[in-house]
Amino acid sequence: MIFAIYTLVIAFAALNAQTATDKVYIRFVDRSDSTFHLIRLEDPGYQDMTPVESRWIMLGYLSEDDIIDPLSPNGEPTGDDIVNPFVIPIEGSIKGQVAGGALFGPAEYGSPFMPGFAIVTQEHFGKYLYIRVFNATSISKATKYIVLKHPHLVKAESNPVILDIFPDIGWDTEQVWKWIQPPNDLSED
Repeated sequence: MIFAIYTLVIAFAALNAQTATDKVYIRFVDRSDSTFHLIRLEDPGYQDMTPVESRWIMLGYLSEDDIIDPLSPNGEPTGDDIVNPFVIPIEGSIKGQVAGGALFGPAEYGSPFMPGFAIVTQEHFGKYLYIRVFNATSISKATKYIVLKHPHLVKAESNPVILDIFPDIGWDTEQVWKWIQPPNDLSED
């Protein structure tokens, strides 16, 4: 039932987007359980079919180049990166939020990563889009994040754009969970 509803939402977005050249709907997916296992490194109890109120927040970022810059200690993008300025039309959403949050499908289907779309408007075509998944339901509560290894060049293209995280893009696994602000080292010298 959930997949039927989700398919209808995707179909609706696709039908509306086909004629719209002023924005592109981009969805990063992982049909395997790889992303689910990375999330569970941070929270072993994170559920598949995650209830809405428990889903970790995801933000889309745009960059002028194909380099993903780190976050500052206060959680702001650095370098030429910005938070995607598009706000999804869901009550309580913030700038850059990816619809649906960190949602995983049922275990019997391999716990696929099934977030909603990042929507990029025409003035940002030619920039690179990437996502971060934070370890909390809001940015203010987050302490860590995972980020894609490679951004996607946004251009005017047929909607929706579905991008496979594995094997095409991948998560940056040099240090899977990155601190927004590392905890103070309280050890004595």
